Amino acid sequence: MPRHLLFIWLAMSALSGCVEITAAWADLDPSGKETARPPLAIPSGPQAVHAWESESRPDLQRRLQEAIYGIMPSNGQTAVLEKRVLDAAAFSGAGTLEKWTLNVRGEFAEAAFSSGPMQVHVLIPHNRPGPHPIILIQSFCPARSTLQHPAMTDPDDDAGSGGIFGAIATYVFGRFICTPPVEDILASGYGIAIIDQYAFVPDDSTAGLATLREFAKSNDETKTRWGAIGAWGWLYARVAEAVERDPRINADAVIAWGHSRYAKAALVAAAFFPQIDGVIAHQSGTGGASLNWNKPGESVRGIIKNYPHWFAPGYADFIDASDGKGPRPDLDQHMLLALIAPRPVFLGNARRDVWSDPNGAFRAAKGAQPAYALYGATGLNVGRLNEFEPAAELAFWLRPGTHGVVEEDWPAFLQFLYAHFPATNRKSCASKASKCQ
Repeated sequence: MPRHLLFIWLAMSALSGCVEITAAWADLDPSGKETARPPLAIPSGPQAVHAWESESRPDLQRRLQEAIYGIMPSNGQTAVLEKRVLDAAAFSGAGTLEKWTLNVRGEFAEAAFSSGPMQVHVLIPHNRPGPHPIILIQSFCPARSTLQHPAMTDPDDDAGSGGIFGAIATYVFGRFICTPPVEDILASGYGIAIIDQYAFVPDDSTAGLATLREFAKSNDETKTRWGAIGAWGWLYARVAEAVERDPRINADAVIAWGHSRYAKAALVAAAFFPQIDGVIAHQSGTGGASLNWNKPGESVRGIIKNYPHWFAPGYADFIDASDGKGPRPDLDQHMLLALIAPRPVFLGNARRDVWSDPNGAFRAAKGAQPAYALYGATGLNVGRLNEFEPAAELAFWLRPGTHGVVEEDWPAFLQFLYAHFPATNRKSCASKASKCQ
């Protein structure tokens, strides 16, 4: 077998269950397809927003935790142990590169847990005084691969879900899955924080479950024991607490960015924690934005089999519904999106990524519309999957191709950020590839 074909075969074997590439194409027109059910129960009358925020929304949060993501810790706290400047003129003087050491703490019932020292790499742009919007990123690759800066020489910078997985992910899904266009982001006025979520809860069915159970000792064998998706979402919020205390960062413009499994976590972060002001969730799929019931692509049965550490054990109760058999569940992913209202959400998709079910994500966004309307927001205001409106509170992006983060995705992400979290005095993009102006 030729070497490049052998490598592709090894890559796809290593990523088995992560994605399935098919010749199918997502239907661009959702009309005639079943809408998200059950519909949201939105209060009415002059006290509607108060009733939603004090009763309906907390009830939905509780139900989604119990059924899908697991019970989250209470009393989350974040301590910044150290901030160390690695390069005051990083990326040709575009920003300051720092390594922050954090400790996060939470409680389950009477049992408290602590993460121990964790690394977050922070880039602050220099193109204006600030405060700057900031993008929190959970990446598939080590921080050294994500930022690719000569100051990243500490062995801790290789921590994460990278290594051979990072090399394979880059080869199969494009280099932007590991390395965002850092110069373009900084030049556009946005800060970056790279989170080492793997050091908190490993993305591994053995080590990940062991860590989750160790943290949640009082709830480790029940159907509502939290999963890694919930834990990574909780971690986004803890890092948000740290960055929003820095005067250089705009505390009202903290955006959670994630692709695939980390897109699921980014949505969870915003749905359950007010520290997140906006979300870019690219190809979040099952357990993210896509509906659970009678769905194409990855089923609940499949995701639980391949990733038993991602969700609460109770998510298995959705198996028959996911396969289009048995009774419909009494909640679905449009409710997760509704919990984020009225904050802006970008839902990224690809036409041939049927595994992530773009049509189901579109219908979920439509199903969340009443929650946005409650606040006077437009939410999703397009009728087809290929109509991109970056200024919409629910912005739906569909490009050609398959699962991954490619060159044309980041310009769309930046258009969304410009519309909702403008960074004033932003300069022109650093590279021609971005086309972000």
